Amino acid sequence: MATHPPSLPLREFCPLYYLLNAIPAKVQKGFRSVLVYLTALDSNSDYIAVGSSIGMLYLYCRRVSQMNKYNLEGKSEPITVVKLLSCFDDLVAVGTASGRVALFQLVSQLPGRNKQLRRFDVIGLHKSTVTALAWSANGMKLFSGDDKGKVVYSAVDLDKGVCNPVVLLEEPSAIVQLEYSQKVLLISTCQHSLLFNTQEQSLVQLGTKPRKSNGRFGACFQPALCKQSDLLVYAARPGLRLWRTDVRGRVQETHVLKPLFNQAVPKFQLFPRSVPAGSYQPTDRQLGVVSCFLKEGWVLSWNEYSVYIVDCTNQVIIGGLESCGDIVSVACTDYEIFILKGDRDIMRISNCPEGLLSNNPMCTLMTCSREFSQALEALEVADEVEGQKRGAALTDERSRSSSITSWESTQGFSTASTTETSELSSSRYSTITQEDFQQELVVKPVKLKRKGKRRRQGILAEHTTPSAQLYLASLPLQDMECEMYGEFVTEQQVAATPDVDMLLECTFSYVHEKVVVEDPILDASGTLLDLALQPQLDSQGDFDLDLPYDPIRPLAYSPEPEPEPSSEEEDIYAHAIPSSTSLGDRLNTLTLQGCAPKKVELDETRFHKADQLAESWMGYSGPGCGILSLVVTDRHVWCLDFKGSLYCSSLPNGSLSWQKFEENVQQVALSPSGSLLWKVEQKTMTAYACGKVTIKGKRHWYKALDETAFVALSDDTAWIIRTSGDLYLQTGLSVDRPCARAVKVDCPCPMAQIAARGSVVWALSEQRALFYREGLSSYCAEGEQWKYDKISESQGLESICIALGENDTLWALDTSGSLWFRTGVTAKKPQGKDEHWWQVSITDYVVFEQGGLFQMLIQATQSVATVTRAPVERVAERLRVAFLSPHSQCQPSLVSAGSSGVWIASGRNDFHVAKGSLVGTYWRAVVPRGTASATKWAFVFSSAVPTKEGSFLWLAQSRKDLFCIWDQDLQMRPLTVQLPPDVEMVQVSACRDALWGLDHLSRVHIRTLSASCPTGMHWTPLDLSQLGHVRLRSFSCGSQNVWACDANGMVYFRVGTQPLNPSMMLPAWICIEPPEQPLGVHLVVVHTSPNDRMLWALDSRGCVHVRTGITEEMPVGTAWEHIPGLQASQLVLSSRTVWVRCSNGEVARRYGISDKNPAGDYWKKVPGLINWLAVTPMDELWAVTPAGALTQRLTKTLPHNTGKNHGNTGSLSGEELEEEWEVI
Repeated sequence: MATHPPSLPLREFCPLYYLLNAIPAKVQKGFRSVLVYLTALDSNSDYIAVGSSIGMLYLYCRRVSQMNKYNLEGKSEPITVVKLLSCFDDLVAVGTASGRVALFQLVSQLPGRNKQLRRFDVIGLHKSTVTALAWSANGMKLFSGDDKGKVVYSAVDLDKGVCNPVVLLEEPSAIVQLEYSQKVLLISTCQHSLLFNTQEQSLVQLGTKPRKSNGRFGACFQPALCKQSDLLVYAARPGLRLWRTDVRGRVQETHVLKPLFNQAVPKFQLFPRSVPAGSYQPTDRQLGVVSCFLKEGWVLSWNEYSVYIVDCTNQVIIGGLESCGDIVSVACTDYEIFILKGDRDIMRISNCPEGLLSNNPMCTLMTCSREFSQALEALEVADEVEGQKRGAALTDERSRSSSITSWESTQGFSTASTTETSELSSSRYSTITQEDFQQELVVKPVKLKRKGKRRRQGILAEHTTPSAQLYLASLPLQDMECEMYGEFVTEQQVAATPDVDMLLECTFSYVHEKVVVEDPILDASGTLLDLALQPQLDSQGDFDLDLPYDPIRPLAYSPEPEPEPSSEEEDIYAHAIPSSTSLGDRLNTLTLQGCAPKKVELDETRFHKADQLAESWMGYSGPGCGILSLVVTDRHVWCLDFKGSLYCSSLPNGSLSWQKFEENVQQVALSPSGSLLWKVEQKTMTAYACGKVTIKGKRHWYKALDETAFVALSDDTAWIIRTSGDLYLQTGLSVDRPCARAVKVDCPCPMAQIAARGSVVWALSEQRALFYREGLSSYCAEGEQWKYDKISESQGLESICIALGENDTLWALDTSGSLWFRTGVTAKKPQGKDEHWWQVSITDYVVFEQGGLFQMLIQATQSVATVTRAPVERVAERLRVAFLSPHSQCQPSLVSAGSSGVWIASGRNDFHVAKGSLVGTYWRAVVPRGTASATKWAFVFSSAVPTKEGSFLWLAQSRKDLFCIWDQDLQMRPLTVQLPPDVEMVQVSACRDALWGLDHLSRVHIRTLSASCPTGMHWTPLDLSQLGHVRLRSFSCGSQNVWACDANGMVYFRVGTQPLNPSMMLPAWICIEPPEQPLGVHLVVVHTSPNDRMLWALDSRGCVHVRTGITEEMPVGTAWEHIPGLQASQLVLSSRTVWVRCSNGEVARRYGISDKNPAGDYWKKVPGLINWLAVTPMDELWAVTPAGALTQRLTKTLPHNTGKNHGNTGSLSGEELEEEWEVI
């Protein structure tokens, strides 16, 4: 900034809610929910850069108020240091805990600036944690230091796109700080500070006296427009001393600051917080990393315990912040200081509100709007602080692992309210980039509540601070409504053994969307167990005037009608709904998500069959401590937690409103209509039937049967498993007659679970075997006999719970966390019409802990028992994990299906529902005629047939044989394809008129195919003399063109698939530049689609790349684009999409690929583990299993049936869903 702000006291004007809310508190990584800690910080006038513990860089553009995210590919490791630079191009460098350094050249909208994001990596030189970074003023030099004392110099040439790193020097102790100016590098280590002249290659130490003690003491240049010889340096010393030296290392002045600290240090005025900041005083005050700030002679010093600003000229302490050791990073601009404190708290200290000096009136308006919204949120926090002087239990902020929800526990109420409410209004507008799909998104509902404007205005008038009054006077309040945050807090209790129930709440209550409507419950010691109030926002509260209105978002919920996108790249569903789905699924999704009508391209959607849809699951959090049973009826969803509390909520119109229904419940059962409700009481194991199922009002329970272990209800019958293992039946039940006389029913073995619906009954034995009941009808509710399900045995299915659903479906959840279904399950055919189970992919949504479905519960038992110093048996009883035993009397019911969709829980405190169509997968073993079933195949490829429908499969048992099978041949008769003599085929690729083969000597052989001879007559060697000594490593045939890749990663393009005779001119190979890669990484495989519209490639690290700009006029394309999200071992293309095989054998498909969006939108996994993958032009998958068998993927689409309409359930219309979704 050209001008300095007026001289005012340094203070925090408002918390940076707009910044913190744009950074998720947790992300989903595979099977784990990972908390996001903020680990590094830097800032300038244009950007705020924040590093995180998950390897994600969050870069907030202050000019346009937009958050961007940049991911470091590969292993997710914490970012330890960040450094920004604004020169001709905006640059940002990051260092990680493993020694990796990456720098990004950012995209700029200004003319003549960089238009494409580029990344450069410095890998292999640093072997330990990077601790310091420094740029040269022109961005051509980057210096990095690590905690082993190594300093690396990277020469950056942005024009050529290269970065050449070399080791500059190595010191015996860790690097603390680096600064570069006038060809002089200032290096601060834990032992001393050095000046390195990069031009003369000379090294000089600052001063001659050694430090009395080692420590993290930094040094900085004094900013000035001067020549090299006039440079001045400030260097921190032990004992609160500060040196001022020249560029030759000679000490000119020593500032002894210790006497200044004999008096009270003036503190920065911070905004009120529920957990006071800056109230701690370090026992041993020291300086740390230093930098010049605001005025000449002012020096900013910080370490993990304190931040001080000292006026060296007048020998005065300007201000400070002292903490208990949780200051992570500090950065400053010309007139503001940013402090990263704790796990994720960022403060801005300045002498003026943010954006006050901006010359752009539009930017000023946006900034004022942001400040106003922050002021409103902050005033609520301040009000809570004033109203709750008695305080809440504090947690040691220094510990990053004190609880599962460390962020909430360390920051208290202020952060909890911010996390749960402000994200609704702010983070939903943040830009979602391609890197977001490495973090699996979970959509959770938030119930919004409307409150009157009068109350909000009264609160504002009562608690307005002078700085907030400015904004209140400038902006109207007519549309700004917000409900007051509330929370009941008791006096702070200090107990030697914390209560088990409280720890259970902390263990399982990851996120509470909606508070149970009941009074707060106190335990015997007076500790509050249930917080009665949670923050709720009014759906009309529009406080986000400055946030970026980016049309690419997972769900549409803007407060205003969204403009229709002008192109497919701007599709608001680009990252949530594949643009390549069918028309029916698009219309269904549009209705479900409640957004503006979209233009659908019929020529694309007609290609996509029903079995090509991507399933969509919505996530919710449970109301209590984990989920033991989840039951869904036509109108409500019921949840039983591990403490025996039963909760109920109406089916969501965007959110769940939980209410506690009953306590001390061992098991719950409901009829599909919800008219019958039974419970099994804890300890007594007695079953009771509810006289009239009402959410509110008094309920009457009738004793139904004692010694009950499990109950299953249909609309008129009850199937009961006794604790003795006997099976009983009650019939003729209704609302007026909820229970009746029990009749014993014989069963072949002890049963653990029963599922009943209509006249169909299935049972799960204690040994995980499945049975179904034959002979049931409306006249015979008991049925005739049990039949063993042989299909489950043949597939090796070990179920842990089963459920019957709408449309004659049977659902099962197995011990590995996989979801399966069967169809056609009716009273006449209770086993169903399918000859096998269909598997549904849920791993992208429903997270089960590895090492067993309920391993998390065992770990929770041990950890809670250790903390509470209570016997493990007592905690296990409270957790109620007795169902882990095969002879358990407590069976989990984690899957339920009804008219509202399929609901599934993971055993933790969250569950998911699929309201749309689902696709089932079954891999069918195929044995070609004349081959043994034990034949082991090595590979299989696919190509189009020249004259008829279907595809050819080219498969082999080794490199010395080749067979061809037409996939439409019911007998699967293989035809032998004779190979050239003494040739081993490494790879084959085929199109309609040619079969190409690559042998072990990198020679290419071509076999011409025709309608009269579909497998060809003979092989013709291809003349590769044009390529010289190039050795091809892979190739791929399209309909007209051929692409190839050599051993060095170079890409080649050839028009024509046929070998021409030598008298004619041979088609030329055109060399295409491969994508920019780090040193040692190159392409190894290229694949083109059968219609020549796509080209994808794999590099030596398993990363996926796509060639963009391919058209009929430009068949070679224009550029490469990296596709994040997974690492692949194999890549195959159909005519319209891409499939990959991952290194662990999993299969994934890319959704959203089109001519306008060649990179697609996201990956979606397909059930199954394979060793080799092939796809036909029409997206039919063939594979070789790990055992070497040939298999074909069969699919079955389970369309969603809207079912019955109930008055109180509502429909998921756009108006009801609008503004009620939050993405975490």
